[in-house]
Amino acid sequence: MADKPKVVVIGAGIGGLTSAALMAQSGKMDISVYERMSFAGGRFTQHDHDGYQIPTGAVHMIPHGNKGPFADLILGKQNKGGLDLGRYGVEFLPTTKFACQIRDGRLYRANSVYGILPWFSAKDTLNLPGLLMKGAKRPWGNETEDGRTWLSRRFSDEFIDFLDAFSNFAISLRFDQMPASTVVRMLQNSFWSDRPHVPKGGCKGVVDGLRADLRKNGVRVKLSHEITEILPGDAEESTKGNRFCIGVRRRGRDEGVWVGADSIIHNGGHPNLLNTLSGDFEVADGIREQVRDTQAVGGIGFAFALDDEIPHRGSGVTMLPGLSRVGGYVIPTFSDPSLAPEGKHLMITHQYVPDPTVKSEISKGREDLYESIPWLSDHAEEICVHSYHRN
Repeated sequence: MADKPKVVVIGAGIGGLTSAALMAQSGKMDISVYERMSFAGGRFTQHDHDGYQIPTGAVHMIPHGNKGPFADLILGKQNKGGLDLGRYGVEFLPTTKFACQIRDGRLYRANSVYGILPWFSAKDTLNLPGLLMKGAKRPWGNETEDGRTWLSRRFSDEFIDFLDAFSNFAISLRFDQMPASTVVRMLQNSFWSDRPHVPKGGCKGVVDGLRADLRKNGVRVKLSHEITEILPGDAEESTKGNRFCIGVRRRGRDEGVWVGADSIIHNGGHPNLLNTLSGDFEVADGIREQVRDTQAVGGIGFAFALDDEIPHRGSGVTMLPGLSRVGGYVIPTFSDPSLAPEGKHLMITHQYVPDPTVKSEISKGREDLYESIPWLSDHAEEICVHSYHRN
């Protein structure tokens, strides 16, 4: 029987792990996963801080709930393209509300998409069906109009600010940074979907399920292993039978080893991929230029410890419209109390980063939070703040 083709997955973030798990379930490939960090999950995991489960990037939230593509992938049956990780205890818990907002110090809460409509003008309600039915599965050609400009001709500023805060919270981008068709499609997916869900045990609960499935199928995730370069397979005697020759070095060691692969899935960022590819591989100038010119999207998140006397009782994503930096916050412990010590709650915020001066951006975000959330200073203690950027 011929040897199985060798696949190397570079990067053990959520993308790398799910790719490896899907291939491993087929049983047709010999798969190895390498991760330069000392932990798996990338920005989709968490670290314990005195009983508080602090996320590394994601905010313990699954967009679109159990009706979305991520839920289909993680929880769906294998005969329908899913990983069926419910076998390992992976579960998504619904938030208590579809969405919330704080405007002028007042908290608004909605149980469904229809529940947000009374917050805004009749014009917004009348024009919403047109937004939801607009064809936007593909880009609208050579677009010159951004999303906020397109929406401003149809909706009130208050409605747009609310939706824009959601975009800020979810993907670290504002509507004026995206083409109109992208914004329309994103809003359609959000309005037609289920309420957000919290992964049981936090993001790490999903990562643990993925790693359990990989172990079951004979795949090792090798942490603290850095990819130094990617060469043609015939560059080294030991990899001549493979298409690629990959340099792998374990952290703390001066010398690496050569690993052969017939296919590579790179989940470590486009610039890092181009930097490790040798000159033997032809990459079109247009692709290199696109990678070079793509603007990195950064984000900043605060984690707060809350006492149990907070007036906001619920885990729905709460938008903070009209702020200069922060998009919103979530208190996931109202869906999964295990994410904080008994009698306490965990609150996570998110904001986009328009300026690379991170310390200044953190200060502006902190000002936004204390000015917009009336009860924060009386019930919250800042645990930490983290920032990240795209690879």
